[in-house]
Amino acid sequence: MRRRLIAVGCFLVLVSACSRVGNYEHAYFAKQGAGYLVELKGTRRLMAHDPISGILGRTYEETLTLQLPRIEGLIKGSEIPVTAGKLRYTGQLVITKDKMKLDLHYDDPGDSVPRPLPWNGEYTLVRR
Repeated sequence: MRRRLIAVGCFLVLVSACSRVGNYEHAYFAKQGAGYLVELKGTRRLMAHDPISGILGRTYEETLTLQLPRIEGLIKGSEIPVTAGKLRYTGQLVITKDKMKLDLHYDDPGDSVPRPLPWNGEYTLVRR
């Protein structure tokens, strides 16, 4: 009986390790007023307070929307507005034609090392 329990546990850990999390390849943008809204999507693991979902590797879809002043060139993190009470950004993003490279960090004065956004990476921009 104990061997079966161990085998089932190993199988669940293996299934959990195989679940795909990460960012989608495309980012969608639309003009809004004088700037642009860029929407990024990806999958994330469910939180640890749900151990069964953690073991099974269940995921959910997450979305980040950035308000950008322009849709080409270098944009510093400090140029991206954030909602009141949220951490500002440092770093930058670069947009060239239909490609965007995101390298942003949270600007948290309490942290000695900047924390990178899980959204960092390269995207193909698609107009909505």
